[in-house]
Amino acid sequence: MCGIGGFYRGSEGETPLTFINNLWCSLEDRGTHAAGVVIGWADADKPISQKAAREASECSQMLSKAKGSHTEYVLLHTRFTTQGSTKNNGNNHPVIGHGITLTHNGVLSNDTHIFNKLKINRLHDVDTEAINAALSHKSPKWMIENIQGSMSIAWVETNKSPDEVHLLTNGRNPLVIGRTVENHVVWASTKTHLEQSGFEFSDVFSAIPYKQYTISKGGRIRSKFISKNRTYPANSRQVHSSQYNPFSRDNFYRDFTTTHKKSKKASKKASKAKKRQKVVVEPDLTTEWVEVPSFMMGKLEDLAIQNGYELAYDSYGNKRFVDTWAEMGFF
Repeated sequence: MCGIGGFYRGSEGETPLTFINNLWCSLEDRGTHAAGVVIGWADADKPISQKAAREASECSQMLSKAKGSHTEYVLLHTRFTTQGSTKNNGNNHPVIGHGITLTHNGVLSNDTHIFNKLKINRLHDVDTEAINAALSHKSPKWMIENIQGSMSIAWVETNKSPDEVHLLTNGRNPLVIGRTVENHVVWASTKTHLEQSGFEFSDVFSAIPYKQYTISKGGRIRSKFISKNRTYPANSRQVHSSQYNPFSRDNFYRDFTTTHKKSKKASKKASKAKKRQKVVVEPDLTTEWVEVPSFMMGKLEDLAIQNGYELAYDSYGNKRFVDTWAEMGFF
């Protein structure tokens, strides 16, 4: 488990270093083995990176180069080591290589296979470097469909477009994006990290898995699905209202036409089933929410589905396990 975060300027003025540092330090709850930053200046040839095998709260001086009004973006990372010693700074994040500067939250299981498949040599021991290589030598689509494991990432193509930041998740690690009242774009592993930064937000939403978000000058965000794969965000309770439809089992994962057709068919089927059903009013139950680490959620989902349950979302966007046949209206 690691923490990722960042800032992209959306309006003029001094870089809000205090809030950026607050965000970075808040990410320590996801890793204290190492910390690093990427700073991109407006119209610079490439960003600069600094990192060390220390806690983020001990590295605040690294942000001094972001002071002033010319900083375009800052990428933040806190590391919990899984592969590659922190003593070799090349293994710490940001991971630099193959024309890519990247921060990653997650663990990969087939990084050696990826290097063999691409027929290129690795520069470091850290598993994350396989993402750099795949993005550089193939594409984001090839990368996310071929690399196995969990990932939420932020990266800059230093040789092609050093003024743009890209965000992407495969849904197995959390990633939240916010727009501040000053029009800046800020992202982090969770909504709690954003709230602890001190930024004031006008909008916050979860990144949709397999959708690439590209942030460019002025804080403009473009997004597109880069794969036909679909899954749920790891922290779906913060999904943007425009991306969530509580009346559709497909929620925000299909194009409008497909969702509409499936919803219509499911509604007819559910209506017929309800006519044959007795309406049972159950007593109010007190629900105690327990936070489950994202790496355990997949195992819980598999176990639940094997026993006739399915992970669904209530009208507030909260995750819950439901009895697939009874509660979804098929009986």
